[in-house]
Amino acid sequence: MNIEVIGISRDLAPSQAKFKETVKAQNVFLSDPEAKIISAYGALNANKIANRYYFLVDENSKLIWKSVTGQLIPVEKLVEDLGAVVKGN
Repeated sequence: MNIEVIGISRDLAPSQAKFKETVKAQNVFLSDPEAKIISAYGALNANKIANRYYFLVDENSKLIWKSVTGQLIPVEKLVEDLGAVVKGN
């Protein structure tokens, strides 16, 4: 399974680029200022703020795994969790 990490937020592209540079992220970030994608995944709260949720979606757009705790997941834990999911598919 090919995996691509994509960050989606309501921030505009220039803000995302600055964040990406600051944290030295290697993944793609998409700007969703109208929260269309964020809402579709149920990640927009009552205050119209995007929650920190994680989703693993396969190449057929099937949702395989999600974490909706709203908490930051350390990279090591995320890799461990996703590795277990991928092995199970």
